[in-house]
Amino acid sequence: MPKYSVLVTVYNSEKFLAECLGSILGQTYVDFEVVVVDDGSTDSSGKICDEFAANDSRIKVVHKMNEGVNIARKTAFENSVGEYIFTVDGDDIVDADMIETVDGILKKDNYDLVMFDLLIFDNETGEITVKKAAEQSRLYDRKNKKELYLILLNRCINSLCTKCCRREIYGKAFDYKNYLAMCHGEDWFQSAVQVCEMEKGYYLQRPMYRYRNIGTSLSHSYDLDSFRLNSASIFDVKDMIVRDGYFDSEVEAMWKAYARKVVNTLLLAISDSDMSLKEKIGTVKSVTDTDIYRIAVS
Repeated sequence: MPKYSVLVTVYNSEKFLAECLGSILGQTYVDFEVVVVDDGSTDSSGKICDEFAANDSRIKVVHKMNEGVNIARKTAFENSVGEYIFTVDGDDIVDADMIETVDGILKKDNYDLVMFDLLIFDNETGEITVKKAAEQSRLYDRKNKKELYLILLNRCINSLCTKCCRREIYGKAFDYKNYLAMCHGEDWFQSAVQVCEMEKGYYLQRPMYRYRNIGTSLSHSYDLDSFRLNSASIFDVKDMIVRDGYFDSEVEAMWKAYARKVVNTLLLAISDSDMSLKEKIGTVKSVTDTDIYRIAVS
């Protein structure tokens, strides 16, 4: 049984999928499995997945109807067996020694969660941005876990793809069934669950995951239903932090700042949308009549 499972979710990724899967299969560490879920792709992504699986026994492919990234990840998780889980999106690339590097860290201590940095590259211009979570590599446990919550609320470790998580903890995010349909803020919420559940984690200040920015416009996809789910998840994260014993005034201030960012993102999306002025006014009115909006303006 492999120690690591790499979960790959795919939806209409034919342009970049071979590069993504190639970066995973080219790992310097070889004892792992790859579970690929084709989430109802209408292009040749499914065929590409099957071709890779035919040439490498480490790949398992699941084809399903399109239900969104959360359910696709849940499906991948349920078809995996690894003790530790990596998450990869079908457009992106990982460093060749990602698994070997994480394995070296886990051999030093029994961490629940290993985190690393994100490199964002623009697919058109090639411009590169590195998103660092902290100023240095370090261990996180009960003594300094508050710092990790502050980093989370500052959206510096929101990507699920920059983490390797113990299996028992990774699956807990799927217990929140109301959020399986969430299509904005889902990575941040699942990351929050992992941080809350971990007893000991390690952050490596090195970008090992390469996120491909293909310029998808938020204004075309961010709707009121997504906002409501995202908003509800923010309050659930607050409850998690309270139960964990770290919700002091400093964390509360950062939590409110995160709520403001979510509200501002939606308002900007409404402003940039193709809705009529009447529709925009009605949508904004609906937003202002929410608990998260009241928190954001408090």
